[in-house]
Amino acid sequence: MDSYHLFLLLLGLYIAALISIGFRSSREQRSVTDFWLAGREIGAANIGLSAAASWLTASALLLATGLFLFIGVGSVWIWVFPNVAGLLIIAIIAKRVKNIPAMTQPELLEIRYHPHVRAPVAFAIAITMVLFAVTDFIGFKLVLATFFGVSPLYAVLIMAVAVSIYVSLGGFRAVVWTDAVQFVFLAGVAVAVALLATRASLEGGTTLAEASASLGSDWWNLFILGGISGALVLQLALLPGWVAEQDPWQKIWAARDERSARSGLVLGSALLAIVYLACLVTAVALRSIYPVPAGEIEAEMLYLAFIQESLPGGLVALFAIGFAAASMSCADTFATSGASCISRDIVQRHLRPEASMKEMLVINRVLVIVMIAISAAIAMRVDSIVEAVLIATVIGTTSYFFPIVGGLFWKRATRWGALAAVIVGGGTQIVLIFYEKFLLRAPLETAAPALASRGLLAEHGVLIGLSLSALVFVGISLATARPEPARLAPFFDEVGREVYGDGALVADRTDPEYGKIVAKIEEKVSGERAHLQLRLDVAPLLADGGRIDGKLDWTEFLERLESGHREWLELTGKDTIYRLTQADMLASVKMVRGDRLSIWLSAEPRRDLVERQKDEIYLSYREIEETLLGLGLSATPTK
Repeated sequence: MDSYHLFLLLLGLYIAALISIGFRSSREQRSVTDFWLAGREIGAANIGLSAAASWLTASALLLATGLFLFIGVGSVWIWVFPNVAGLLIIAIIAKRVKNIPAMTQPELLEIRYHPHVRAPVAFAIAITMVLFAVTDFIGFKLVLATFFGVSPLYAVLIMAVAVSIYVSLGGFRAVVWTDAVQFVFLAGVAVAVALLATRASLEGGTTLAEASASLGSDWWNLFILGGISGALVLQLALLPGWVAEQDPWQKIWAARDERSARSGLVLGSALLAIVYLACLVTAVALRSIYPVPAGEIEAEMLYLAFIQESLPGGLVALFAIGFAAASMSCADTFATSGASCISRDIVQRHLRPEASMKEMLVINRVLVIVMIAISAAIAMRVDSIVEAVLIATVIGTTSYFFPIVGGLFWKRATRWGALAAVIVGGGTQIVLIFYEKFLLRAPLETAAPALASRGLLAEHGVLIGLSLSALVFVGISLATARPEPARLAPFFDEVGREVYGDGALVADRTDPEYGKIVAKIEEKVSGERAHLQLRLDVAPLLADGGRIDGKLDWTEFLERLESGHREWLELTGKDTIYRLTQADMLASVKMVRGDRLSIWLSAEPRRDLVERQKDEIYLSYREIEETLLGLGLSATPTK
C-alpha cells in the first residue's frame, strides 16, 4: 500500500472515531445550552487542550516555523506572542465573563447594553470566524498537495464533510472532546519534526548550538521589525482582536466553574508555548540544512518539504493525519463559534423567538454546515495563511473589542457608544481593506508614505480603525445617558447589591406543594456550582375552556407573567426569560420553551446556595402556574 492510500485508510479510521464522538455527544443534547456550551460542564484539562488545539492549526505550524525561518525570533510578535498572551489575558478576565449566563458575546452585549448592539456584533463575529476557518482549510489543502499531490478541491471537500458530520451531530461537546484528541496528534507532529530536524542537522555536521550561533545577530534580534515601537504596533493590531475572539469566551461559558475556566486557559497558553518552542527549534535546525527561503510562502512550505524528504511513505501518511487533526480542531471551533452567533443572536433572537428547543437544535446543525461550506468555498480562492488571519483579526479588533471588554469594566459605557464603536471602527476597517485589496491593489502603506513611516498604516491600517473605535466609544458614552442599573447589576457587584439587596426570598417550605415541586427538581453538581432543572408539562385545564387544542401562546404568556410579577425580565429576548432577584445572574432562575407544550426552568447557583435556589424555583413555578391558569392551561412538574 502506497503512502497516499495508507493516508486515506488512516484518515477514514480517524474520521470514523470523530463521528463516533459526535454521536455519543448528541445523546446528551436537550437544549441549545447543551449544543453550544456542552451543558456548562467542561473541566479544566479539556478546556486547556481545546483552547490550545483551537489556536493551533496545520497553518499555525507552517506559519510559525516559516516566520522564524524567514525573519527570525523577531517574528514572535506577529504570531507566537499574541497567541500565548491572548489566552493568558482572557484567563485573567475569566471570572467576569463566566458570571454572565450568555452563550455568545453578542448575547452578553445585549445584557450589558441593549438589543440594538447584538445583531451587528453577531454578523461581525460570524465574518471573523469564517475567515479564521478559511486558514485551516488552506493549511489542509497545502499539506495534501505537498505530500500526495491531491487537488485543492478534493482536500477541501474531505475536511468540510468530516467536520460537518461530527460537529453537527455532537455540537460543542464533540468539539471539545475531539480537540483533546487532535491536540495530541498536533503536538506529536510538532515535537517529532523538531527532533527530526535536529537529528538531520547533526548528521550534516552541525549541532543545534552551532546552528544557533551561525544565524547572526539580526536573526536573534527580538525587535528587528521596527524596534520596540514596531512590536507595540503589532500587539495593538493583533492582541485586542484575539482577546475579544469569541471561541475562548465560549469555552469559559462551557466550563463547569470559574476555576476550571481560568486554569484551563492558563494550561492552554502553556501548551501553545511548548508547541511554538518546538517550531523555533525546527526553524533553527532547518536553517542549517536548507538555503535561506526567498519569501514567506516558501518558508512555510519548507516545513512540509522537510517532512516529505526525511520520512518514508508510511510515516508521511501518519504525519499527514496529524496535520488533518490540527486543521479540523480549529475549523470545528470556528464554525461552531460563528454559527452560534447566527443561530442564537439572529435566528432565535429575531426571526424565530418562539421556536422550541427541538426546532433550534435542527437550525443549529444546519447553520454549522452552512458556516463550514462558506469557509471551504473561500479557501478555494485564497492561498496566503497570514493574510486571512490578519484580515479576520483586525476586523474583530476594530469592531467589537472596546464594546465587549470595555463593557465588562467601565460602568459609564452606554449602548450608543458601543454601537458607534462597532459601526465606525469595523466599518472603517472594512473600507480600508476593500480599498487596499480591490482598488489600490497594493499594500496600504504605498498610498500614504508619511503615515506609513509612523506605523499608522501597519496591518491594513488597523490603528486607524482601532483609534476611531475607541474615540467614539468613549466620547459617545460620555455624551449619552448612563445605563440603567438593571443592566449594570450582573457585571458590577456593588450595583447588584444596590439593585437586589441581600436577595432574600420568602418561600413556605411547610406547604405540601413545596415538597412535591422540589422533589421534581433535577440536581447535578459540577465544580463550584450546581445545575438545577425543573420541567413543566403544559396541558389544557378544561376540555371546553376555549383552548381545546392546548396551544401555548408564548408571547401572550410572557406578557401576562411579566405584567403580574416584576421579577421576570426579558434581557435577551423572548427565548430566555430571567427571574432576577439577585446580582448573580448565572444563579438566577431562567425559563425557556422546551417544546410546544413544555417549559424548562434552570439555575446554576453556587453549591452553598442550592437550597435558596430551590426556593426560587418553587416560587417561579407558582407564578408560572398562576399565569397559565389565566390562559386555561395547567403546568405539571415532571422529570
